[in-house]
Amino acid sequence: MILSWQQIPSPLVSEIMSHNFDGVVLDLEHGCFNNETLYACIQVIRTRGKKCFVRLTEVSITMIRYCLDAGADGLIFSSIETIEQCQKIIEYSCYFPKGKRGLGLVRQNFWGEKDLLSKNPVLIVQIETKEAVDNLTEIIKFDFDYYLIGPYDLSLSLGCPGKFDKHEFVCYINKVANLISESKMAIHIPNNVEHEIEKYRNYALKCLGMDTIAILEYNKENRRNA
Repeated sequence: MILSWQQIPSPLVSEIMSHNFDGVVLDLEHGCFNNETLYACIQVIRTRGKKCFVRLTEVSITMIRYCLDAGADGLIFSSIETIEQCQKIIEYSCYFPKGKRGLGLVRQNFWGEKDLLSKNPVLIVQIETKEAVDNLTEIIKFDFDYYLIGPYDLSLSLGCPGKFDKHEFVCYINKVANLISESKMAIHIPNNVEHEIEKYRNYALKCLGMDTIAILEYNKENRRNA
């Protein structure tokens, strides 16, 4: 599955980002969505028949419920490091008997016109700190759908921000690779996609580019050609 990545809070941007991709990630960690705009973006993406994933800053029962009731197909959780966080993700996101998610008449089931009990969402946890990798043998016992490496934050936690060729960073990436198969690996490549994509060719889930980066690159190219 190949997804685009959206930070600009606009349903029009969601519609554009849906083109030529299997779906869109709405980034609440570094974007500036309010709840109403978030709901509208989810609606536009799903109406186009594309997958919608929302990245959340924290394991919040309120935001998990809001996104899933609005119709999001899955959730990405930033900076997962502990067993307690993993337990809460399952509890808040999944229906009984797996979890304790509430059931209501919401947009996801078209206010009761569809089957009330939809399948549980796709759950993706981000492995982006030293602590996360150190605890990975416990985290993977929860059998999440995908594990998404956050290379910038991981390198920062190792004291070598953005230096992906450093020995310690490479060692930690190899630790992840030894524990998780490529069929469950995910990656976000925000820029230099053509240069970076080959490293992750066999990953099951790839998020490519970003709306903000695309605009900046377009402006730079126009400036060079002016």
